[in-house]
Amino acid sequence: MKTISIFILLIYWSIMIFAPVVSKDVKLSRAKMNNAKIIEIKPRS
Repeated sequence: MKTISIFILLIYWSIMIFAPVVSKDVKLSRAKMNNAKIIEIKPRS
């Protein structure tokens, strides 16, 4: 029982530590996707 609770706590804290890092990566990838769409929409002259 003790090892299971330690394992669960390790998973919990790893999620708490890496969640902000992952959310920043998602925001950056969304910004890159939006920029790519804007470039595609521009008409060629």
